[in-house]
Amino acid sequence: MPGDEKGPDEWKVRYLDVLAELDASRKSWTETEQLLRHGLSRLSLAADRSHRVLAAQLEQLRALLRSGVNDDRLRRLLEDISESIRHMDDQPHATRAADAAPQLRKPGLAARLFGRRTPVAATAPARHPAPDRLELAQKLLQEVIEELAAPPGQREQMLRRVESIGDEIQLFNLGHDLVTLLRPRIIGHEAREIANGDAAINEMLLHLIEHIRVPDELSGRCDAIRALLAGGADADRMDEAIQGIVELIGEMCSRLEGEKSEIEAFLKQMAERLGEIDSGIRESLVNQRESYEQGKELDESVNIQVQKIEESVTQAQDLTLLKAALRERVDVIRAHMQQYRRNEEGRIARAEGEVAQLNERLQNVQRESDLLRQRLRDQRELAMVDTLTGIPNRFAYNERLKIEFARWRRYQSPLVLSMWDIDRFKEVNDHYGHQAGDKALKVIARLIRDAVRDTDFVARYGGEEFVLLMPETGLDNGLIIAEGIRRAVESCGFHFRGKAVPITISCGLSEFRAGDRPEQVFARADEALYKAKLQGRNGCSTA
Repeated sequence: MPGDEKGPDEWKVRYLDVLAELDASRKSWTETEQLLRHGLSRLSLAADRSHRVLAAQLEQLRALLRSGVNDDRLRRLLEDISESIRHMDDQPHATRAADAAPQLRKPGLAARLFGRRTPVAATAPARHPAPDRLELAQKLLQEVIEELAAPPGQREQMLRRVESIGDEIQLFNLGHDLVTLLRPRIIGHEAREIANGDAAINEMLLHLIEHIRVPDELSGRCDAIRALLAGGADADRMDEAIQGIVELIGEMCSRLEGEKSEIEAFLKQMAERLGEIDSGIRESLVNQRESYEQGKELDESVNIQVQKIEESVTQAQDLTLLKAALRERVDVIRAHMQQYRRNEEGRIARAEGEVAQLNERLQNVQRESDLLRQRLRDQRELAMVDTLTGIPNRFAYNERLKIEFARWRRYQSPLVLSMWDIDRFKEVNDHYGHQAGDKALKVIARLIRDAVRDTDFVARYGGEEFVLLMPETGLDNGLIIAEGIRRAVESCGFHFRGKAVPITISCGLSEFRAGDRPEQVFARADEALYKAKLQGRNGCSTA
């Protein structure tokens, strides 16, 4: 994306690149240190062993270099070796076998490094390496000083010392001082690399906290973390901010787990109550079956009694006996009817109780379902709103884009997509602080929202970028609306803590055309936004 800030995915790539650069830098300095250690070990082997104290010190030096020691012991030993060499240089040359018979003398350190390996007569008064080799050493040291050791004020002094080198002791002393001079610069370079990496991490954490969606009761903790990061790339602040982010995410995960457990418990309870309803319905069916069977039994009993009445009437010889027989059969029928009625009344009472219980359970299920449905709606709305600006976020934009794209394909009515990017937003953050940047985002979001219709859709796309969908709007009218928004931002008179902060915004627009996919229109709007940036910012461009 063109603009002063990167998206969260690009910040992740940038963060990984910074880490890779730091690893490469550390590896390079480690290799350089190993090379210096190796070279110093070779130099100790090349040194003259006629001085027993110096020889013992050089042996100790090689042992420390092999063991990888990098502390005060190495520094003190190098200082002792330097003193021993100076002491050798101060001794009268005559005491070193000037009175001895002519013999071959072993070359010294500089001579063995830069001179020829042929024996030199001890009677020769020269104590220096060959002039051409000394000159070569001086040139090499000059290049090193000019390229690496260049603190102002010390360069000329070091170069003058190179020109005045007269023997191997002066050469060694200059090399020792050069290493001492280079070491803090190497460490300082690595520290600057780490500091640059810390700044990138700090910026990435700011973008991370902006993209965390938190409920209102946790927004204060987000503001506290943002204030910590706005204080700069200080290690302690970053540690505290990272810890705060971890705790915030942990709190949100705990809440999600709690909500998940509540939903699981609700679903379990719902299943149990639906099971109870199913049992009630089954029991009602059983009661109906019993009622049917008992009615069937009553019918059979009545039929039997009627048949017996008919037989009694047919066989009766005496009216008195007939009346007694009929009365007996009628009493039996009446008894069956009363029993059936009592059974039905019991079933009806049980059914009414079960229906009342089912109604109560269904009402409870309905209330809990309504509460859960409302919570899910609230969570969805929270997930689709940018917590900083209060306007829809990128997720909401993607959802709305699907709806508008489907409507455009069906009705072929005009539809314009515009991309917005705050100009030099990083400078606002750097010069005035991230709180000023947050306030600028809120102000611009409000200005865009107030300038468009209810049917239009504005969302924060990410960082300092906004996106605007304008249905039923052609490209020309969309450009007019965009220009009005641009002028409103330019003339809003934005202030932060009593200071005027100039803010402007650039825009790229594109209209949906036949056969377009949303990503194609977005790419054209992005190109138009890039063109507006190249033309000097604070402008609108179409594609």
